[in-house]
Amino acid sequence: MRDIDEALDFFIAKMNLIYEDCHLNHGLGVKPPRATEYLCQWVGPKDQPTDLLRIPICVECAEALYDEKWLLFYCLNCNSSQWLLKSKAKKYYPIWESIRFLSECPICTENKEKLKK
Repeated sequence: MRDIDEALDFFIAKMNLIYEDCHLNHGLGVKPPRATEYLCQWVGPKDQPTDLLRIPICVECAEALYDEKWLLFYCLNCNSSQWLLKSKAKKYYPIWESIRFLSECPICTENKEKLKK
């Protein structure tokens, strides 16, 4: 029964995409295009993920996730994202890696430090 509920929930979410813009970073001052798909990721403890994260994304971002030249960093704390061209990176990232989910991004860490002061 759970599989049917999940399938129905996903179908309803997919229908709601007509009202959604892409939630990934397209650059400063760039209006995000219409979302056409979801980037889905289970989150929670590794042995028993508890929640399914659904991020509306556009065609361009979906294609970039399959392009070995790009890497997406996505912060699970503040839902911000940043694309990295692997050839410009100071660190080596394998060609098969297309996304890194972060528990905190540098902005979250900086904000947390400001709150401590």
